[in-house]
Amino acid sequence: MLRANKKALTVFLSLLMLTVFVSASFAWETVSEVRRLNKEAPSLDGFAGAGALIWLRNNDFRMLTDGTMENTRRVIVMMGEKIPASWKTMKMMVPSDGALDIVEASWYNPMTGFKEGSLKVSEEILAGGAAGKVILTPDDAAGRVVVLIVRETHGKRYGVDATIPMAGELPIWEQNVSVEVPDGRELYWVGRDIKDPVITKSAGTQTYNWTIMNQEPWSGEGFVVYKRPSLSFSSKKGLNQSLRDMDEAIKMMPSLPLPDAAKGDKSKAGLKLMKWIAEPSRTLPDYAKNIVRPADKIPAEGPWTQWEQSLILNKWLVKLGWESEVWWQAITELDKDSPASSAIWTAPVLAVKTPGNKSVVYQAGQTSDFGMIAPSVAGSTIYALKDGEAVDRKVAFGSASDHKLGLLWILTLNDIGRASGTLTMTASGGWTTLFSDGQMPRKETLASFVRSKVNFAIPGMVLKPTEVTPTSTGYKLDFDVECAPGLILGGNMLLRLPGGVPVRVGEMINKNSEYTLRFPFMIDQKVRINMPKGYKIIQTPPVKKLGEGSKAILKESIIHWPKKAQLLADSVWIVKTTQVDQALASVLREELNACLRWPVLDIPFRK
Repeated sequence: MLRANKKALTVFLSLLMLTVFVSASFAWETVSEVRRLNKEAPSLDGFAGAGALIWLRNNDFRMLTDGTMENTRRVIVMMGEKIPASWKTMKMMVPSDGALDIVEASWYNPMTGFKEGSLKVSEEILAGGAAGKVILTPDDAAGRVVVLIVRETHGKRYGVDATIPMAGELPIWEQNVSVEVPDGRELYWVGRDIKDPVITKSAGTQTYNWTIMNQEPWSGEGFVVYKRPSLSFSSKKGLNQSLRDMDEAIKMMPSLPLPDAAKGDKSKAGLKLMKWIAEPSRTLPDYAKNIVRPADKIPAEGPWTQWEQSLILNKWLVKLGWESEVWWQAITELDKDSPASSAIWTAPVLAVKTPGNKSVVYQAGQTSDFGMIAPSVAGSTIYALKDGEAVDRKVAFGSASDHKLGLLWILTLNDIGRASGTLTMTASGGWTTLFSDGQMPRKETLASFVRSKVNFAIPGMVLKPTEVTPTSTGYKLDFDVECAPGLILGGNMLLRLPGGVPVRVGEMINKNSEYTLRFPFMIDQKVRINMPKGYKIIQTPPVKKLGEGSKAILKESIIHWPKKAQLLADSVWIVKTTQVDQALASVLREELNACLRWPVLDIPFRK
């Protein structure tokens, strides 16, 4: 948890709940808010590793008299010594059915509360034709308070409807959400890590208010499941209603002509389409995944948003004679009392059948081949409308071997302790989502990419990317390697194994009780070293065999063949479940410690 005085926080919250909704009726005044928060918010120094602290984040929703929905967002951020990358350049898309106004974009002196400068705001037409606004935060704002106020309107919804992530890359000290609806009209909501709202009434309206204090950052769903805190609401109720709205979106998709890639045998044509539509050049940059443009703005040959890709592919497959249906993946579990929010859906999922084959779950752009479970969907519940009623189905996780990470080192060691060779890294299933959100890594940035995902123990190691190759289950990354794993003194050598451990696996290290893993998995490490002749191993390090008879098994082996001058080292870790109880948590901690020790094993040799 973030460092904050818990006793002081409790007192503060008690006072806050008495005052926040009274003060909400007063007009916003930026200088006053900056001065208030400078006194109330903790120092950035108390949030280790944070480049900035969001002092305040407000979202105010209401329905205007003409039926449009208005959302006013107010954010006050205390910047550190460097502006976080996500704040240096911000791109905001103008809603296709509404407008986006930048009310204020400035920076203030936190001590005086006085404005010292303005952020640069410009308009831009994004690829694909959408209007956008670009906001640039200059380096001069470092160590200052940045204030951003944005007002967004959406066309005649005759209600309110939104999903708000309540955590992000920066810690948030105070955040408030208010939703105003006509008096007598109920608001339906569902939240994760969200308490019930405070409801106030005045002048023919009622307002739902949520306040959250001291929210820790969220950098994405990790190896251990930590769902993002969120709030979804709508003035309409029910899963059926929400799915009816999504069915309308499906019907609105244009009937685009089949591309040349669809020529030939129907079965093969469908598979070709899946690969063709997911090519990087056909995915729109700078667009949120869930954007679906008006039908007349969707081009016949792309590029498209990720939602558009799946919905277009669905129509094309049906045109080819395949059986294909659109199901929907949600941000949380839903039922008949859930809010009928269109923003609650995270992705369309296709249930596809080739003639004579069983139904297969597929997402346009998934790294694994058709027939494999899309990693981003594995283990989730998906929904569809059948005969006017909502139905759901659970997507299987697959086995541990479906989520395999492999590291194969083939090296030649010289007589001064330096080695050169290759590293082949294969990622399948859930690893592709954990590492790269299901996208193929780019060769140009592959060296920095892999170092951010895997910890390598040997200092000074040089990794030169040579190839990125798609596989049937994910992708393969090839590198040329140079390193110095051997320390030679006279006729003695100390050899370190050149292994690697995925960064996010360490999330299990302090887990003592029940928790859930993102997917079952296998980590297979193989080291093959051609040794200089004449060396013999003095003592083989004790190898581990852990978890026998459980759902988590680790096996290691180290073999030295002096005559062939070869060293073979293997470590295989298989975890067959996602549900971890207290007993299994203890096993996993021991196995994780063994994996962390593997790339730092020192093996003694003598000539």
